[in-house]
Amino acid sequence: MHDLLRQIRWLAFLSVAAVFGLFVVQNAAQIELQFVIWTLTTRRAVLVLVTLGLGFALGWVFGRSARRR
Repeated sequence: MHDLLRQIRWLAFLSVAAVFGLFVVQNAAQIELQFVIWTLTTRRAVLVLVTLGLGFALGWVFGRSARRR
C-alpha cells in the first residue's frame, strides 16, 4: 500500500511538472516590470518561476510557524 501511494505521488508530481513546463514554454515572451523607480526586462517564464519559488518559500516558512503552535 505504501508503494502505491508513493507511485501516485510521483505520477501527480510529474503531471503537474509537465503542465507547468508547457505553461513556461508557451509564456517565453519578454516583459518589462516596473516598480517605483526600478525597471526590469525579463522573460515571463522567469517571472513565473521566481513567483512560484517565493510562494513555496513563504508557505514553508509560515507553515512551519503554524505547526509549532
